[in-house]
Amino acid sequence: MRFLRPLLSERERRRALLALVALGLAYALVMQSLGWAQTAYFAQVKAFADGTPRIDRYSWETRDKSWYDGHFHSVKAPGLPALLTPAYVALDAVGGDDLAAEMAETAREHGRSRWHYSALPVHSYGYSVERRDAVQARLERQTPLVWMLGLLGTVLPAIGLLLAVRWAGDRLVPGGGLPAAITLGAGTLILPFATQLFGHVLAATLAFLAFALLLRERAGPPRLALVAGAGLLAGLAVLTEYPLALAGALVGLYGVLRGDVAGWAARARRAAAYGGGVLAGMLPLAAYNLWAFGSVNHNSYTGAVKVSGMSGHAQLGLNDAHFFGIALPSPGTALELLFSARGLLTIAPVAAVGVYGLVLLHRRGRRAEALLAASIAFAYLLYDSGYWTPFGGGTPGPRFLIPLLPFLALGFAAAWRARPAVCAALLGPSVVLLLAATLTRPLIGGPDSAGDWARLIGEDLFSNTLLSAVGLGNAWPTVLPVVALVVFALALGLPRRVVLDSCRRTTAIQDDPGVGLALVALFGWLVVACTAPALWDVPAVVTGDWGAGALFAAGAGCGLVLVAWVALPSRRATQPPSSAPSRRDAVEDDPVAQLA
Repeated sequence: MRFLRPLLSERERRRALLALVALGLAYALVMQSLGWAQTAYFAQVKAFADGTPRIDRYSWETRDKSWYDGHFHSVKAPGLPALLTPAYVALDAVGGDDLAAEMAETAREHGRSRWHYSALPVHSYGYSVERRDAVQARLERQTPLVWMLGLLGTVLPAIGLLLAVRWAGDRLVPGGGLPAAITLGAGTLILPFATQLFGHVLAATLAFLAFALLLRERAGPPRLALVAGAGLLAGLAVLTEYPLALAGALVGLYGVLRGDVAGWAARARRAAAYGGGVLAGMLPLAAYNLWAFGSVNHNSYTGAVKVSGMSGHAQLGLNDAHFFGIALPSPGTALELLFSARGLLTIAPVAAVGVYGLVLLHRRGRRAEALLAASIAFAYLLYDSGYWTPFGGGTPGPRFLIPLLPFLALGFAAAWRARPAVCAALLGPSVVLLLAATLTRPLIGGPDSAGDWARLIGEDLFSNTLLSAVGLGNAWPTVLPVVALVVFALALGLPRRVVLDSCRRTTAIQDDPGVGLALVALFGWLVVACTAPALWDVPAVVTGDWGAGALFAAGAGCGLVLVAWVALPSRRATQPPSSAPSRRDAVEDDPVAQLA
């Protein structure tokens, strides 16, 4: 089938690489403050470097810990810490601790340092003011070191994920891969979480690579080695984040139920190959559980600390209710995950066009891929709506939904080909809101997220960047390079209509990019985003939070700019009429254009 082949020239491939690397550099420049999750990962890295799975020496640095058999353990899965431990040992050997301390001191001396933890409650430190102050100072000095590790643990996986989405998108919808990857990287929760030491991005990357490997296998004759490799990647995803078992199971079904493989025996062999790969990927998890807890069945979440108290483990059982804190799905919670002040469709409305794009993929014959992506999205929404803390604490959005985002990006590829103006309209506010979160306070505690982000922007108080660490403070000049890199990636990666002077004829994704529908979509998002949060007892923007209102208005304005960028024709050099494809040829080559 022709649409499986990437119809990209060498110039277009270089353009795609440049755009995605620009996004990666934007991620790499930001040096975020630490929260409990990052310190839990870092404590586990330091413990592994000490030759032990126990974080007793570092237990007061985090509240994401468990207590078992007289010792503290990180509640995090061991995949990311295991990956980072060699890098940490190497950095420590060359004086990384001292360099980090110097960078932190430089940032403090030349601006209002965002790495100083002046508001942490004393009860989190056994009611000891001395312990609290000592831990706060240590965390501030270590923040640049955690950033260095994040370059390996989150930034590089994020770039790899964008490249994989670009590759897969082009094979499903020629030319749709790059805008899909840019949308994922700049307009979803990948943006803020690629700048922080969480395991979500790495785990999502591994799960999506498992799918990409199976997509590659489907393009040729059946190959059990590729199926087993996909299983290995899925197992490593679970090693990194336990809930990735959901995605791994669904990707496994996609691999086993290949359409041109007939007979139960052949499918059983594929299931055995995939399952064997999964077991191989999860063997390190069994080894870690045996090492840390003396049993392969003991999960690190067992005995999670609920109240620290004087001892650091006064009350346990944080995730003990139901199945590791997961109860039956709640429709109300699902709606909150989508439409509240930090809901996915409030802060990243472009996710909605991903759903539309999956419908297009299904109609054009890519039923297996569309059903897989939709199933993963639905499964994670169900899972998260039953979890006791669906937003995962203080975050810019529902972080437990991150695994569904790269699969939803397959829909982005089709949607950009069919309705580019609509995609651009909803990408604008997504970029503005998530960039504001990333550059101010992504680990936000309260529900009034947009208002707090706007207030920090108004005070010129941003997250530190690499420029802060060399003495330039943390006001606008230090974050403008990040903004410029994101804008550069958007300019390179989003499709545009083109007029060829030789024939004065527009050739593009489609002659009518749907500007009217784009304006309707943008206005609809603005109304819902400004009013729906009131359903969860959060003041709606229209009732007086003018900071949030200004940020939402800026997002709408950015949407209009992007609509103009993709919808207004641009010129290219004159080409001979024979080299310009006809509208009929373009439609025949692109089934999405046929649907449009």
